[in-house]
Amino acid sequence: MSWISIHSADKLIFSQANSLSENKIIRAESFKGDRWVEIQKGDTYYIIVEHGYSNAEYKVDKKDLKSIIKRLIDREFPRSHQIRIKNYSKAKD
Repeated sequence: MSWISIHSADKLIFSQANSLSENKIIRAESFKGDRWVEIQKGDTYYIIVEHGYSNAEYKVDKKDLKSIIKRLIDREFPRSHQIRIKNYSKAKD
């Protein structure tokens, strides 16, 4: 768990998402933890879950990943100066 500047968040999240392994999730969240964006890597796509101002789930490929990360960060964290990044494993079913 680490705090990062909102200005470098999209680059850091994109690079971490590219190196994700199976059953690993990256979560970017606000200070209070009430708004967050999670990214999980699939076979040929990424699953992105948005929770906060908007609640949605996206399946995107690698070429669209960077633009959607940028858009979601701008929408979910408009007044934030820092966000928290967490890496964790998905629970086995």
